[in-house]
Amino acid sequence: MQEQLVSIVISAFNAEKYIAETLESVLLQTWRELEVIVVNDGSTDRTAGIVSSYADRGIILITQENRGQDAALNNGYRHSKGSYIKFMDSDDLINPEMIQKQMEMLNGSDDMIAYSEWSRFYKDDPGTANFEYLDYWKDAPPVDFLTSRKESVMLQCGIMLVPRALIEKAGLWNERLILFNDTEFYMRLILESKGLKFTPGARLYYRSGMSKSISAQRSRKFFESTFLATCLAGERLMRYEDSPRTRTLISNLFLDQYFLMYPSFPDLMKKHEDMIAKYGHANIELKGGRVFMLLKKLFGGTSPLEITIIEFCFESLRYLLALDRMFVEINKG
Repeated sequence: MQEQLVSIVISAFNAEKYIAETLESVLLQTWRELEVIVVNDGSTDRTAGIVSSYADRGIILITQENRGQDAALNNGYRHSKGSYIKFMDSDDLINPEMIQKQMEMLNGSDDMIAYSEWSRFYKDDPGTANFEYLDYWKDAPPVDFLTSRKESVMLQCGIMLVPRALIEKAGLWNERLILFNDTEFYMRLILESKGLKFTPGARLYYRSGMSKSISAQRSRKFFESTFLATCLAGERLMRYEDSPRTRTLISNLFLDQYFLMYPSFPDLMKKHEDMIAKYGHANIELKGGRVFMLLKKLFGGTSPLEITIIEFCFESLRYLLALDRMFVEINKG
């Protein structure tokens, strides 16, 4: 097969610790027709200097003011020339055969997406990755793939190789989002495609366990982003297919974030409750932070009524503790 140009677009913000390792894994690719673009998103560390040192090996550096990952990836895409695009984070790794295997799997298609194997690795050791076969690692039409797991499938950017034509149809990254941006973006792309081609032997090593990573944050702005992303994904999916399986997927995404934010941000929790009621069919198990898991252990249950009971117990406990503190202060007086 005549080699076509593949563009790898990487966003980087204060990535000095890992960016060189990521670039080395990209430069080891057996597919030689590569264009590698790194967008430095206003880093304040040595990221730009490290990437610049790779200029003689063909790495293109674009520098912008800090505008977020989505804006950086869009900027890199607009400068790219490849017929196929792989977006990547600045700390992940790919095996040398990844691009070649995905390109061979697509075989010139401009309406399919190549999906690779992936595994997390910890403590900066790729050797901890365990590429255990997952049940949805197979060729599938768009909705079959997206709904193949009730807790959703992995939609991390480095896993997929996408024809440029699909991105032109589905649109670029949504720059309003700072979390769940992968989910919203790739659901759009998948629904514009004719389906996924699973690519055995193409592997993404997904660096995990970093406490400061964006996905580890639990602030209000992050949950606002996940809420917006899930709303947008749900609207798009319902236009494609309104069925129990699609409603279950979206409802589960809302419920998953609800568990994670519990008991913070009551107004956001109420918005999630409304969306869960709107879509219905949620069926994932209870999970969440330490307080939530303690209450689950004490009170058990998975039904909406039992969730309400857990919430009531938690609020009652907080009220009693506040009364206790008040009486302590009164006695001191």
